[in-house]
Amino acid sequence: MTAQISSSTFKRSSWHEIHQSLGISLLDHLYNRLDGIYPTRWKAQFPNERAIENWREAWAEAFEEERIDTRMVSDALRMCRKTHDWPPSLAEFLKACKPIINVDAALHEAVNQMHARQHCKDQWSDPAIFWAAVKVGEFDLLSLPFAALKPRFEAALTKVREGEVLPVPARVPALQAPGKSESTREYGRQRLNELSASNLIRKVSQGGNLAWAYRAIEEHERAGMVPQHKLNLARKAILSVTGREP
Repeated sequence: MTAQISSSTFKRSSWHEIHQSLGISLLDHLYNRLDGIYPTRWKAQFPNERAIENWREAWAEAFEEERIDTRMVSDALRMCRKTHDWPPSLAEFLKACKPIINVDAALHEAVNQMHARQHCKDQWSDPAIFWAAVKVGEFDLLSLPFAALKPRFEAALTKVREGEVLPVPARVPALQAPGKSESTREYGRQRLNELSASNLIRKVSQGGNLAWAYRAIEEHERAGMVPQHKLNLARKAILSVTGREP
């Protein structure tokens, strides 16, 4: 699109900026994609440049308020190709960007994939499900009954989807158990050194109210004398606050 943009009081967002690799803005790229999916039908909605500019402003504002990112837009375009015979309205496109997730199915996935994650074999259909599981906490997710988890998980999933959803981080594989030739103390020192090298144990001064949790894990790795319930609580606290598993 090369038509002159008319003046507007709407505050420009990143969706209006020229994308370096595209040579046009992300909004104009989206306009062209929708025009390609719905030839003649899409452009027929815009009798003049003012109508196109109104579309730019309304969609950019909605994308900013709903925290829509380029991945969501790509997913929405894919859904439109499959399910929409006619060009989507703004409301329809936003729903396609954030499709409804079946909470029951998502919770079952969260439980199964958190089990798989212990072996670094987890696969998530949507990163929002992972981050909702993190908010609930791995320990609770794998120990509490479904009925008790569902309201907490649903609330966590709703909260996660309100903001930017980051990709699922890789989990650092657990080390193998010590061999028969190693003493428990030698293995503990080796494990602690490797954890420190991987930055999985942070300085107590940076831990704030998590200092006790890091100390518990450090003591467990050093001497193996920390009760299991305290160790589980420490891991849960770190995961809940930092989003990373110790």
